[in-house]
Amino acid sequence: MSNSSAEQLLAAAEKRANSSGGWFSSKATAQEEAVEMFKAAANKFRIANRFNEAGDAFMRAGQVEEKSQDKDFAANTFFEASKCYKMGSPEKAVSALSASREILLGSGRFRQAADREKQLAELYKGDARDPQRAIQSYEKAAEWYSQEGAGATASGCYRESATLAVEIGDFKKALERWEQVAAMSLESNLTRYNVKDYYLSAGCCYLAIPDYVACSNAMGFYAQQDPSFPTTMEGRFLHSLLESCEQGDIEGFDARVMDYDRTKKIVGHMATLVRAVRKAMQDEPDLA
Repeated sequence: MSNSSAEQLLAAAEKRANSSGGWFSSKATAQEEAVEMFKAAANKFRIANRFNEAGDAFMRAGQVEEKSQDKDFAANTFFEASKCYKMGSPEKAVSALSASREILLGSGRFRQAADREKQLAELYKGDARDPQRAIQSYEKAAEWYSQEGAGATASGCYRESATLAVEIGDFKKALERWEQVAAMSLESNLTRYNVKDYYLSAGCCYLAIPDYVACSNAMGFYAQQDPSFPTTMEGRFLHSLLESCEQGDIEGFDARVMDYDRTKKIVGHMATLVRAVRKAMQDEPDLA
């Protein structure tokens, strides 16, 4: 078998998978041999950098394993297929990861299913370029991680969801997630230091909507949850932005942003939020 080409192995595997065994072997044995040949073909394709064909061969191996009720093996094999597809076929990688996840869910392995869902989110976020589905997958993974007691990993998924929501302009979704992450972070002394950043992000989402009354009310709530927040640099910055927005003072807004940026660089989703808040100020009818 080692001297056979990938194509020869693939053809032999298909023939074996469709056979009912023989004089000296059962159908189950034939299926096992087919799986072995499919995987051998997949690895030969992988060595030759023929990743799409390697993924197809792994998928066939997984399908035979699943049909033979070797579902734990099938879940792993579908995952191997996804790793090959990631090299150039993101849509197929999504299908392979989804197949692996479904098997894991069916066997109650929610932590591993959450891992696959998170990997799906990363695919949607990256090569598949589907931020909406990425958000959905990050949130689903976060729910399963939370159920399994993996709070830190769940929080990370919710942060990714919030960041993507900012990028697509869904500020209501983003602020809900930032506030959720803040609440989760308050539960531990190891993570509560970052709460001020999450409150700032959520507050800026209110300003970007724009809903200045809701932002003011939220800031009162933040102060109740974390009495130190109003005196932090982030808390003072958010308060100053709210004042500028309420007054329609774009020049004052720009000055406060520049002053904050000199101390703590405004990058990533915060830069997107600041631009969105400024645009919302300009678009307000009474500021025309």
